[in-house]
Amino acid sequence: MTNVGTILRELRVLKGKTQMEVFHDTLIHNKTLSGYENNVSEPDFETLKILAAYYETTTDYIIGKINNKIAPNSESEANRPKDLLKFLEQSEVMFDGETYNLDEEDKKTLRDALEYAFWHAKQKNKRVKK
Repeated sequence: MTNVGTILRELRVLKGKTQMEVFHDTLIHNKTLSGYENNVSEPDFETLKILAAYYETTTDYIIGKINNKIAPNSESEANRPKDLLKFLEQSEVMFDGETYNLDEEDKKTLRDALEYAFWHAKQKNKRVKK
């Protein structure tokens, strides 16, 4: 059975990122990431969720429970925040007083950016509370 550290290292390498880049993208310190990848420590569930979203996979894949790297619900609406779903149901959005039409590619790009901002803010708020 593959361990969490090995999987996290493989995901990072597949994404073409250094630990420092992952730190900048997720706010999970590179020394912490190194500890995970070297099996010195294991991420808690919230950190697992952040890493799974970042690497576009599932927590089950990271912990070795399933062998399929691709998140089965990666395009599923069930995993999306409700406000985001409502926003993306619109065929047009308004920014700075101008209306823009969204095609499916635009919606995916916008969704990905908003999800990144959501996880980034959640991780940042988690660090502030401690």
